[in-house]
Amino acid sequence: MTLIVGWLACDQRGPCSAYIASDSRISDNRNFYDYSQKTFALKNTPDILGYCGETLFTYQILTRLTSMCDVGMLLSEDMDYQDRSEIIFNEIKRAHSAYKLNNGIIKIYHIGRNKKRIFDANVYFWNGIIWENIKIHTDFKKSKNLFSDGSGKKEYDENFLRFKNGNNESTSRNYFHCFCDIVKNVKDKHTGGIPQLVGLYNGSKFNGMYHGTIVDGQAYYQGLKMGNVYGMSNIRWYNENFEICDWNTKQREANAMVQPISKKATP
Repeated sequence: MTLIVGWLACDQRGPCSAYIASDSRISDNRNFYDYSQKTFALKNTPDILGYCGETLFTYQILTRLTSMCDVGMLLSEDMDYQDRSEIIFNEIKRAHSAYKLNNGIIKIYHIGRNKKRIFDANVYFWNGIIWENIKIHTDFKKSKNLFSDGSGKKEYDENFLRFKNGNNESTSRNYFHCFCDIVKNVKDKHTGGIPQLVGLYNGSKFNGMYHGTIVDGQAYYQGLKMGNVYGMSNIRWYNENFEICDWNTKQREANAMVQPISKKATP
């Protein structure tokens, strides 16, 4: 399974960004692998996706959809969110109709920006019998959790009560603080590895974006530990405080906002 969380970030003007965070572990009842990609960002359209549940089919279809969209197939830049959502959902259903290896539950979460620069979200849900396309409410004026799911959901939701009542209430960073805290300390054996993050922003020039994470002084991209490779500065890096970091020093950038962790008041 997994732990996946999506949230909406708002400032004084309203919604300004949205994020999906996931752990990096896939597992069966005996073994686990902590370097699996579970979050996806489309570079030509304002869409981000993530999943929980069955892993083999879901990873295959999302990597294929991402590669198709990134070379200009399937979706066009002038499509509104609803059209993009329907196309993605139908492609998933079509591919799954030929899949016979297992009948595991699948949940694929999709957050996108529409032409009015408003964020929309859906979950594409295979319940073992039929596919459902379920709309997620996004009409909020303050930062808000849109969903949490997977085998680590219960621990995340319980842990968030401590953060919710702290001094970071109604801030976007609060969700990422709680997420990183529970991934590091989770009891659920099917949740683990390094947090991975994708983001989407309000401006019309921004499409889906992959972000790197800095954890315990190490740089990770989609759950995989990175050495000093070419192009590290091409993406934005966040530490566990949700502060923008310099990938080289692994420290908060000099001009980046400090994002202190909540005092975690007892609920």
